[in-house]
Amino acid sequence: MTGDVAYDEIADWYVAWVGEDPGFILEEAPGLLADRLPRARVLDAACGQGRVARALARQGASVVGVDVSRRLVALAEAAEATDPLGVRYTVGDLADPAAWWDGSPFDGAVCEMALMDIRDHEATLAGIAHVLCPGGWFVTSLVHPCFPGNARGLPSWSPEGGYSVEGWWRSVGHNPDGVRIRVGAHHRTLASYLNALTGAGLVLDRAVEPPAEVPSVLILACRRR
Repeated sequence: MTGDVAYDEIADWYVAWVGEDPGFILEEAPGLLADRLPRARVLDAACGQGRVARALARQGASVVGVDVSRRLVALAEAAEATDPLGVRYTVGDLADPAAWWDGSPFDGAVCEMALMDIRDHEATLAGIAHVLCPGGWFVTSLVHPCFPGNARGLPSWSPEGGYSVEGWWRSVGHNPDGVRIRVGAHHRTLASYLNALTGAGLVLDRAVEPPAEVPSVLILACRRR
């Protein structure tokens, strides 16, 4: 789920801030998905206001977006009504597929910059893997867990704790124009993320670090066993 009710409280600001950016997965690593999208049934996990879902639909995918934020889903549905692309949105906890899944397997799933917002990432990844067809793909982008920080912002982890100390944190030292100062983030080590993927039955195929002097984003492409 996406930050519990935190995104409900900042939804209007967030939509104006993030705009229609299609996201790091499609912008920085388009080769991971380009040939997979036409006619594919795709889950946009933690879809927010639907910006990534709309980008996927425009590339030929049949998309279902799921998010725990009722306000963001309402804004996504409003955008769909204005510019119909065939995307279906639903409010739901990704960790509990029985509450939102219709039983039709997905060919693939994406999760754009949301795992840091999710309290129980292990259950969420297990839920996503559960709704994929055998061999189905999963691509996620996240704040690089090894990010040491630079002029643009603080590291993934709390400076008071360091890299090895996991947990939720928020700091007034974050970019005042960004989202992390508003909703915080759950820091986890790289090992924790990789172990959670493996525990969910997902096999890592490829990792991408978009070019940067100090990498701040990590993209992982996986498939269900």
